[in-house]
Amino acid sequence: MKIASVTSGAGIALLALLSLAGCGDSAEPTYVPRSAELRALPLYFYRARNSPDGPRAIVFFLGNDIGFWRPHRQLALAMAGQGYDVVGFDVKPLLASLPGDPARREAAFADRIGAVIAASRRELGAETIPLIVGGHSLGAEVAIWTAANVPIAGLAGVIALSPGSRSHLGVDASDIANGAEPSGSGSFSVADEVRRLPGGVRFALIRGEHDRYRFADSALIAAGGTRAQRYLVRFAGHSLKRIIVARPVVRRALDWLVPRWSRPERQRLAPASLARRA
Repeated sequence: MKIASVTSGAGIALLALLSLAGCGDSAEPTYVPRSAELRALPLYFYRARNSPDGPRAIVFFLGNDIGFWRPHRQLALAMAGQGYDVVGFDVKPLLASLPGDPARREAAFADRIGAVIAASRRELGAETIPLIVGGHSLGAEVAIWTAANVPIAGLAGVIALSPGSRSHLGVDASDIANGAEPSGSGSFSVADEVRRLPGGVRFALIRGEHDRYRFADSALIAAGGTRAQRYLVRFAGHSLKRIIVARPVVRRALDWLVPRWSRPERQRLAPASLARRA
């Protein structure tokens, strides 16, 4: 499918504007895609730095119910400095474009997010290195659903910052207001999706110690079993706005998710073998 099918008509123009919003700061993306279709989407590309053997992995990171906001861009820049290719995605416009029927909604989202991830990897030449899918808050919950339901070659792990216990493939007023978690048709248990992650895919949960959603952690870690690890960010809440506090914790989580392979080892990991690992 064409990436432009994420939206159509005026929606593409909206996505283009959203992709530029907020980029005029110190965490501005470091790479402009050659693909016009990718440039029209709210994607933020950061090339790996300080990695003489090439990128350790590619991180595809979903923003929260606000978007891919400045703290996310700061985090993406920090991860790039640790040797990761990073693609940030403001997932809100995609969620808003989905059909209302829950079954059709899930199928449409799986098709479109899979296409965006695949095209982003091709753009960066990152098809033969491990992939980590992640996100923050609503984005973390949607990232977990994506990893559990979308076939993705080379998926090595999920990094989830501040997820709750229930979620949905959408953004409503309750999400934005940090209200009650969704419970109606189309909602899902986040722990159930963690339990459904493909074999061999690790799950890193990052939680601020003052996050009111920390009650969900015992079920999430139990669902992940031996493949799950929890990381606590001291003095932090749900928003993790102070990325300087969360950054070393995220680094430890990434080190656990992806071994420090040498260049020859990475070159031996063709997409088919990566898919078998997942």
